[in-house]
Amino acid sequence: MAEQQHFEGFDAEPEEGSRSSHKREAQAIRKLVEKIANLGEQSFKSLVIPQDVKEALLVARKLKPKSDERRRQLQYVAKLQRNYDDSDLENQVNMLGASSKEDPNTMKLEKLRENMLNGGVEVLNGFCSLILDTDRNKLRTLIKKAKAELTADAEASKPNSRALFKYLKSEIARAGVEIPQELLK
Repeated sequence: MAEQQHFEGFDAEPEEGSRSSHKREAQAIRKLVEKIANLGEQSFKSLVIPQDVKEALLVARKLKPKSDERRRQLQYVAKLQRNYDDSDLENQVNMLGASSKEDPNTMKLEKLRENMLNGGVEVLNGFCSLILDTDRNKLRTLIKKAKAELTADAEASKPNSRALFKYLKSEIARAGVEIPQELLK
């Protein structure tokens, strides 16, 4: 005869969450992974992500944006990410600021910042000729500090790069101009 197990009733807390709560958590991770995949190059590099998840995300970033291959790859990345704590990663993404969908100029601004760091005086002069009342000395100082930050440590947080990005964004918003393609090359 089979042993009868004790039934505690509905007073005890369930050991696992409901099926719906698991689906909600999985959906939240999928959205987080998609947000990360849509980040700009410098923002993506600044995130601290487990190596296997980072490699899978790099594959997804190379695929066409609205393709089924990318969707499946992002699902795979979300599956990998479920093995890790996602609260830290979510905080990192939130600290980066606006995504490209929230602000269409974000990608252009990141490219402009990258060009400022790599391009030298020509890009600086081009930006200053676009917005004549820009504080040139402040901009040069921010570029210098961000360059030093890039050479110092690749894994550390980059407050000076973020400060340069915010300054460029505020100057362009204040002047109300579009970023010309010449500065983005």
